[in-house]
Amino acid sequence: MIIVTFNGTEEPMYEIEKFGAALDRFDAQSLFELWLNVPGGASLSMLRNDEHAFLMYLRGLGDSGFVSVGEEADGSVQYTLGNGQVDEYPLSWCIPLEECYKALAYFFVNYGMRPEWLRWQAS
Repeated sequence: MIIVTFNGTEEPMYEIEKFGAALDRFDAQSLFELWLNVPGGASLSMLRNDEHAFLMYLRGLGDSGFVSVGEEADGSVQYTLGNGQVDEYPLSWCIPLEECYKALAYFFVNYGMRPEWLRWQAS
């Protein structure tokens, strides 16, 4: 089981097919905060603002974690969290939406493993 939290609403999911259908629903939103949590283990988060998105991976509770690394870019992007808070993060952390969704599915089926084909930096 993976705990999926979309804009503050939590739902346990057991099957990749159900998670895939949920991703299709989530993708219809241009702004969101999404968390996947393995109970007692790793977490993967995606923040999206239109075509901009990045991932954060935490190995466990209290971990400072890792963020995705995209192309070198100046500037930042604002993201609205599930609680309504607006935060700003570097544009250089952004990766293509398809890569985000692929990484989320990998995390889900591999019960919390970090997608190693992506570039990561400690945060």
